[in-house]
Amino acid sequence: MDTAPDLSLPRLAHFVRQHTHDVCNDLNGLDLESVLFSELAPSDEARASAARIRTQIRRLAADLHGLAAKFVEPKPVRALYAARELFLIWQDQPAAIDPAPDVQWRDILGTEQVNVDAAALAEVFRELLANAQAFGTCTPLLAESRVEDGRIVFELREPKDAPVEPAGWGDSPFAVMRHGHYGLGLWAAQRTITASGGEMRRSFSPDTMELITTLHFPVA
Repeated sequence: MDTAPDLSLPRLAHFVRQHTHDVCNDLNGLDLESVLFSELAPSDEARASAARIRTQIRRLAADLHGLAAKFVEPKPVRALYAARELFLIWQDQPAAIDPAPDVQWRDILGTEQVNVDAAALAEVFRELLANAQAFGTCTPLLAESRVEDGRIVFELREPKDAPVEPAGWGDSPFAVMRHGHYGLGLWAAQRTITASGGEMRRSFSPDTMELITTLHFPVA
């Protein structure tokens, strides 16, 4: 008799969401206790310690919520946007990354429109930049928007010190894990782009020593 548990992705996703909800409830309780402690603490040092504890609790809760959100099935709310407007949204994303990546921007779009979920696409843009910053060479990135074969293309070029093989990146969760990172960012981005009717491609150029990521969307 096969007694192996069902560890399919939907069941795993359900577990992550439920466990995150339960843990965050406990963290909310600890947050309230830390507020009470800071009010009762007799010294400035104790109050400062309580404030640091509260900051760590809230950061952990935010991280858990972010983790659970990656397992939610993408359901984009699509609307018509000028492709150039989306490129401007991309340019806003480095401000949310610490440290912010150094990006050179090149826009060669016209008045083309694309049918996407702008908020979801902003998260993808931010993930691509954060990932490039985390694994980059401290050399400026190049982000470009253009029209190619009837499709809107958003392209990110990342200089690399050594060749990389991007085949399979983002195809499944947990492919590469390290402290604080669980191989979910590109996987979630891939699902979001696909659900939005787009396509994500990655390649490495040995001539320029760059990892090239492109997002393709049909011109509306």
